[in-house]
Amino acid sequence: MPSGQVNSKVEEFADSSKAAGSRPARYDRRRPSDPAVSVILPTYNEAENLPILLDRLATILIDIDYEIVIVDDNSPDRTWEIAARYEDSSPRIRSLRRLGERGLSSAVMAGMEVARGRVLAVMDTDLQHDEEALIAIVNPILDGDADVALGSREAEGGSYGEWSKSRRLVSWGGAQMAKRMLGLAVSDPMSGFFAISRERYLAVADQVNPRGFKILLEFLARGEKPRVTEVGYGFRDRVNGATKLTGGVIGNYLVALIDLFAGRLVSATFTAYALVGLMGAVIRFSSLLVMTAFGVQAATLIAFEISVIANYSFNNAFTFAQDRRRGWKAVAGLLPFHMIALHGLMVQAGIAAFAGIETADLWTAPVWVQVVGIGVATTGNFHLNRAITWRRSASVSS
Repeated sequence: MPSGQVNSKVEEFADSSKAAGSRPARYDRRRPSDPAVSVILPTYNEAENLPILLDRLATILIDIDYEIVIVDDNSPDRTWEIAARYEDSSPRIRSLRRLGERGLSSAVMAGMEVARGRVLAVMDTDLQHDEEALIAIVNPILDGDADVALGSREAEGGSYGEWSKSRRLVSWGGAQMAKRMLGLAVSDPMSGFFAISRERYLAVADQVNPRGFKILLEFLARGEKPRVTEVGYGFRDRVNGATKLTGGVIGNYLVALIDLFAGRLVSATFTAYALVGLMGAVIRFSSLLVMTAFGVQAATLIAFEISVIANYSFNNAFTFAQDRRRGWKAVAGLLPFHMIALHGLMVQAGIAAFAGIETADLWTAPVWVQVVGIGVATTGNFHLNRAITWRRSASVSS
């Protein structure tokens, strides 16, 4: 957005902010230190959308004492710079520019940490969330009737707009998994448009795992069950900017579900790695059976290679989604993963030898040898892959 347009928008916001009773802090002695509502806006490359949303919120919230906390992850389009200009124009706006972290959920938590409102509301800055529904979302919490209020595309009056069938299917599948695994009695657990009471935030903040894009799940599933209400709203199509829904986002969501379901006894990432490994074992065994039936030469070796490629692909997209390799780095990552997989086979063979079992194929070893061998090898391979294949320095931020 051109600088002149930004400055014009800032001036317009300053005028509307004054109309709402907001004046520079050093003059406005009526302004309470703790507003009723804090609206947290996580941003990344939303330079075109942020001024539009701020103007709309100034009108929508005119009868509520509020503040807006903008948390930007050092956007290349300099959204943080626009946020800073708005901050200078109104005491109702504060902005944070994060240089060392990235991610929607952690940005929301960073905003909540500094927010002062009795109600903490969260919405996207891409204009897809209908800001007209914000008052209906925060009111039940202000009135003391709910701990969490969420904007729902499934509730009465809600809609998904012009979503494609494939995106609807992904959303439906994610929602069903959350409902079944976590026992959530809400219609749209994947919503990113919600509000919580300060009491609810303080009760579960130290338990929240700020991974991925669906932070609402954390506030619904952690601690004692909250009182929840839903408000239907129509989801709008994005006009400016690019969608943040990628394969890595979906992978992070699935790992977050595992974390909430399994608790903190076992690492969610390790659980995901083990599940992928189990799937790889099934792929290897099935491939081996088929090729053996057709008399394929070197069936054992080929089945191993198929399972290695499948495991690497799923781990890259799912288990280590936050550090996902892309492009040529994804191809290059197959080499260390392959070597670590061979290490795992050597560990299993070593355990079989230690137990006095002589076998040409580990699949024919006694079950207990296979279980112990796979367990030890999986644990070792997980730590090696996390340290080598998907080490932080090798990842490409999304």
